[in-house]
Amino acid sequence: MSRPQRVGAHRSVSTDRWPRWAILLAALAAAIVLAAIGLFALDTLRPQAPVPMETAAPEGITDPAAIDPALDASITVLDASGEHSFAAGVGQALADQGWDVIATGGSSQASETTVVWFDSEELAPVARGLAEVLGAGEAQLSDGRLSGTPITIVLGPDAIGTAPSVEPREEGELEHSPTPSAL
Repeated sequence: MSRPQRVGAHRSVSTDRWPRWAILLAALAAAIVLAAIGLFALDTLRPQAPVPMETAAPEGITDPAAIDPALDASITVLDASGEHSFAAGVGQALADQGWDVIATGGSSQASETTVVWFDSEELAPVARGLAEVLGAGEAQLSDGRLSGTPITIVLGPDAIGTAPSVEPREEGELEHSPTPSAL
């Protein structure tokens, strides 16, 4: 009997197959692309923190009649500019406009700029309004009471010519102190 012949044992090798390294490289590229798409999708679906809107500082109260009567907004005006009777004149002008100016005097420390100091946050609009009325300086929260009143204006040289000022009257309700006091 004759030996059966093997059929199909020797097939020809096809040359249209990709090499293994090319297949691995293509799989790696596909994985990177899919991971990037997934991360982008997660980033767009993640809840975003609200963008804080810039809010303007609350406006200052420039009309003393608009101040809450229950709020103690009394004022002391101190002069750090070196100008003779400047604090008395500014205090008198503010009192004539209706502000509750209690006392005026000199400051024991020199200051280059005008500062309206206030004791509590509820006085911030009043202090900002006073800075606007003076036309100089800025309002700042103090660590504690600087004078006998919750609002203390320290006039610097920048207020000369911009702050309202009149000749102080002796019969006025203000207590004028020619000697340096607080600050």
